[in-house]
Amino acid sequence: MTEPRNDLGEREFDLVIIGAGPAGLAAADVIRGYELQTAIIDEQMRAGGQILRQPPGAFTVDGWLSESLYDHAKKALRVVEDRADIDWFLGATVLGVEALSPQPARGRRTGFVVYFQRGGDCETIRAKTVLLATGCYERALAIPGWTLPGVMGAGAIQAFIKSQQFVPGRRFLLAGSHPLQLVVADQLRAAGADVAAVVFSQSSRDKFRLLRYPLTTLLHPAHMIETARILSRLRRARTRILFGHAVTQLHGAAALEHATVSRIAPDGRIDTGRSEIIECDRAGLCHGFLASSEIARQAGADSRFLPDAGGWLVKHDRWFESSVPGLFVAGEITGLAGADASLIKGQIAGFGILKAQRSLTDAEAAKLAGASRRRLRRIDRFSTMLNALSRPPRKLQQAVLTDDTIICRCECVTYGEFREVLDSHPHIESVNAAKLRTRVGMGMCQGRFCEENVMNAVATARGRVLDGVGAFRPQFPVKPLNLQIPD
Repeated sequence: MTEPRNDLGEREFDLVIIGAGPAGLAAADVIRGYELQTAIIDEQMRAGGQILRQPPGAFTVDGWLSESLYDHAKKALRVVEDRADIDWFLGATVLGVEALSPQPARGRRTGFVVYFQRGGDCETIRAKTVLLATGCYERALAIPGWTLPGVMGAGAIQAFIKSQQFVPGRRFLLAGSHPLQLVVADQLRAAGADVAAVVFSQSSRDKFRLLRYPLTTLLHPAHMIETARILSRLRRARTRILFGHAVTQLHGAAALEHATVSRIAPDGRIDTGRSEIIECDRAGLCHGFLASSEIARQAGADSRFLPDAGGWLVKHDRWFESSVPGLFVAGEITGLAGADASLIKGQIAGFGILKAQRSLTDAEAAKLAGASRRRLRRIDRFSTMLNALSRPPRKLQQAVLTDDTIICRCECVTYGEFREVLDSHPHIESVNAAKLRTRVGMGMCQGRFCEENVMNAVATARGRVLDGVGAFRPQFPVKPLNLQIPD
């Protein structure tokens, strides 16, 4: 379609959606027919987000994501993916969002400037309204040997299977606290991989914590039935499932060769006398997820820290508008609840955007969003239960750390080096102060892998709660920028 431009020749849209996962797709579907000039930006080359991970366009995949848990997200993708009334910016990395002054000056419009890079080119577009649907990423728990080649996030292993139909290894060990590792183990098994074991830090007795949520469990039978089916298939395949254990060390010379798995107490303390070695060349760690809220916080949106729901979450009103007027948020950056909840949050945000742009009256928006809000309340109850059950033991991270363990992968800072700095500089009481002294969080990942490790270390050393030591301050660009030097 013809790109809209303002009087300065800049591309300008009524709405820019950042993130083409379930939340972004659902919002785009809601605004269809209201004649809003809309653009969608996403890092992947095809829409669908991490949950779908579409194969490359040239691939033909039989039975792609046939499990029922993907049905709703795939339906949202089909509705939006081929729409010609949307400008798609795919394979693009957003570097930051700037909220413009509320007072026009020198012909500049109010709203936002979105900075992004495609290939080697940096580009900007303007938007009256921005929806951030940036999803989440895997929580990285620093343990000895976690930087060895062959150690991955469970979601990263799953991405190979979803997108490339490729099993990235021979013998897999999955370990953590989140039930996603059961799904990944089942998908690996179906692809013909050898799954050595699935290790949960929770004890087998923890499954009885479901009794605290009897009504919630009864209202979501499909989830419980699907989990039971996966467990049954894994047991028939003789896949070991260990509860009350954790990987305490990963071993190998040039790459992963085996792992030490130890019995742990409910609070995370390690029983060093009850350990075993499990041979594997791939380990998928799965200790939950963290909200990818960096762009929102860089743009000035207020946030709050909820460790079980995704870490630093963006505050919002009932229409999912953040503290920055015109900046809406949806999906996992408002709280981890899964793809179905992200779809509903995207719908409600879409109605809120239409209301803000005067395409709907308050009464019309409230009526249209009513059913979505009721469904979201039911799903939120289930996600609260799941997040509580998936919580890794509080003391596990400190229990497995050794002085030689790297806590910041990008800058190669070990826990011993970091602890020495904290001991010799008692005035360091925040992660940003620690960052200035040690360079943690200054690398390519901008602190995504190490932030919670650093928060834990500072909070433990200073006797504070996690959010009492703050978060790394997101800077522009929020992701690495490719620099090309002219010949």
